[in-house]
Amino acid sequence: MADTNKKNNNNSLTLLLLLLITSVGVNFYQWKSHNGMVVSHGNEVDSLNTMRMNVERELGLTVIELEKYRGIAGNLDTLLNEANSQIAKQESVIKQLLASEKDGKKLSTKLKTEIAKLHKLRDEYLDKIDSLIAENDRLKSENLNLNSQVENLNEQKNLLAGKVATAAQLKAEYVKVSSFKKRSNGKYTESAIAKRTNKLEACFTLMDNKIAGTGDKLIYLLITAPNGKILMSYTKAQFTDSEGKFLDATASIKVDYTGAKQDLCLSYENDERILESGTYQIGIYADGLMVHQSNYILR
Repeated sequence: MADTNKKNNNNSLTLLLLLLITSVGVNFYQWKSHNGMVVSHGNEVDSLNTMRMNVERELGLTVIELEKYRGIAGNLDTLLNEANSQIAKQESVIKQLLASEKDGKKLSTKLKTEIAKLHKLRDEYLDKIDSLIAENDRLKSENLNLNSQVENLNEQKNLLAGKVATAAQLKAEYVKVSSFKKRSNGKYTESAIAKRTNKLEACFTLMDNKIAGTGDKLIYLLITAPNGKILMSYTKAQFTDSEGKFLDATASIKVDYTGAKQDLCLSYENDERILESGTYQIGIYADGLMVHQSNYILR
């Protein structure tokens, strides 16, 4: 009978130990699962915060990139106001998405789509801004050319009283400098922003001069960048000016001068958009003498 009681006690003790071990295991598993959920939740919160910061950065950069063109002209400011209104609508869509979408993966995918729309909106308005600046500059240039024509007429009258040597010098008048961007189809359209420009062109009239003499005349175009360097086209041109200085030229052309007016165009061109914003100096030389000098601004 004593042996039986002893055996029962041992069985009870074993059962208690098993129950205790099971309880400890269950508690450990629950603790570990809870910690895992806390870490996972923390990572998800960090990811959402990163997405929010990236979105705010993109919105801020878009506004800054467009706003730097404000103040150039009234019609350009009107276009910028329209752009800001569209950006504000896109910002509202993004903020609503951040507030409503709780699934991190879905939110990331949707945000990428909305950011792509924002970039497209920015690029569309940059193109509009570029075209508008180019049009404004063209109108200003035409107005300046009209004034220049009047001044040139007066200047020509004064030259009649000058020395023979001076009268024999060739003149370049009605100079028009233009900048262009090259489209994917190979066609050129006017541009005013340096980082979108592939070509700078100077068109002018080599004036009639019966005293200058006929025959071959070498005409050179020098475009000096804001950094002081001469822009060089695909073919390198060099010449010596009237003072004996050896100069690099952006472009050159040989013309058969008959003493009558001739319309000419010389240009700098590069498939890569490497130009910097700032003031470019335009110089035209004929027979080693500078016959025109002006400035041209790329924004």
